[in-house]
Amino acid sequence: MNPSYENGIKFFQNTDETAIHGVVVNLSDVSPHISRYTIEVYGQLFSNPVLTYQQREMVIISALISLGDTPSQLKWHMNFGLKVGITPNEIIEIATHCIPFCGFPRALNAIGVAKQLFTEQNIEVTIEDELLNNVGERRERGLGKLQEIDGKHGEAVADSLADIAPLLAEQIIEFAFGEVYSRSGLNPKQRQLVTLGALTAQGGCEPQLHVHINAAIRVGLTRQEIIEALLQCSPYTGFPKVLNAINVAKEIILTK
Repeated sequence: MNPSYENGIKFFQNTDETAIHGVVVNLSDVSPHISRYTIEVYGQLFSNPVLTYQQREMVIISALISLGDTPSQLKWHMNFGLKVGITPNEIIEIATHCIPFCGFPRALNAIGVAKQLFTEQNIEVTIEDELLNNVGERRERGLGKLQEIDGKHGEAVADSLADIAPLLAEQIIEFAFGEVYSRSGLNPKQRQLVTLGALTAQGGCEPQLHVHINAAIRVGLTRQEIIEALLQCSPYTGFPKVLNAINVAKEIILTK
C-alpha cells in the first residue's frame, strides 16, 4: 500500500475511526477507487505540519460554505472540525465571516446546517451580538480595522469605488470591517485563512485574492501557510480554482 493511503488510514484512526467505515464501506461496491483517492488526500494534506488540523478544517468549512451546494459534506466537516478542536462558537463565526465573500443566503444555509448538527449532539452555542451597543462607532472602527488588516490595499479598493458606488465602499468599511472583522470570535490569522478558503472556492476572485493574500502576510501568516491553505481547497473546489489562486500567490510572493 502506498504511504499516502497508510497515512490517511492512520489519520482517521486517530481522529474519527467511523469515517473509515463511511469512506471505505459505503464506496467499496460502486467506486472503490474514489474511496482510495479520498483516503490518500487526507494522508497527503493532513500529514503536512505547516497547518494544524483545526486550521485546515477552518479552510475547508469556509470553502464549502462559499460553494453553497454541499450541505452533507459541510455537516460532515463541521462535525469533524469539532473532533479536531474547533469550537461550536468558532463554526458559527466562520459562517458569519463568510457573509461579505459569498453572501447572506449561503451563510444562512451554513448556519442551518450547524444548528441541525448542534441539536443532534445537544451542543449549546453562546454567541453574543457583541457590537450591538456600539453600532454608531462602526465606521470609525471599520476604518481602523481596514488599515490594520489590509493597509493600503484595502484603502485603494474603497477609494476606487468612491465616485461610482460610494454605498458599496461604505458597506465594505462599516459592515465587512466595522462589524464582521471586528468581532472577537476568530483571531486575524484565522479570519484570513477563512477568507482565502471562501475566495478560492468562489472562483473568479483573483483581484480580491490579491488583496487578501497581502492581508494574510500582513497579519502574520507565512508564505508556506498561505500556499498550504490554498492547496487544502483543491479536493473541494477542483484544480482550476486553486491553480488560479496559486498564481496570484506566486505573483505576490515573488515581489516580496
